[in-house]
Amino acid sequence: MKKKPARITQRLTTTQLIEVVAADTDISIAEAQRIVTATFDAIARAAASGHDVAVTNFGTWLSYRTKRRTARNPQTNEPVTVAAHQKVRFRVSPQLSDAVRRRDRNATIRKAPRGSRTGSE
Repeated sequence: MKKKPARITQRLTTTQLIEVVAADTDISIAEAQRIVTATFDAIARAAASGHDVAVTNFGTWLSYRTKRRTARNPQTNEPVTVAAHQKVRFRVSPQLSDAVRRRDRNATIRKAPRGSRTGSE
């Protein structure tokens, strides 16, 4: 019998995410913490190195570099030079976006089995 995933009823903090992962995978909280932390550390290292991170059916962290530009200090109206710097943004996948729009509480990033139909008919 397949176990149901843990129900999420409020905002998910890192600690709660770790508890959900531990419950869903039948591992200890300490092991789940190592896994979740390692996952986010890998994403952070890749983005900081200028690489994109794509998770199928979830989304993509896009790392990009801004150019140096001149801005204005709103208090003094003086020009200020803003240095070039690295930034990151997140682009949600169409599958996750659709699941959120439908308020699908059973949303998953797992791929559908071969031959199954997806989407509304």
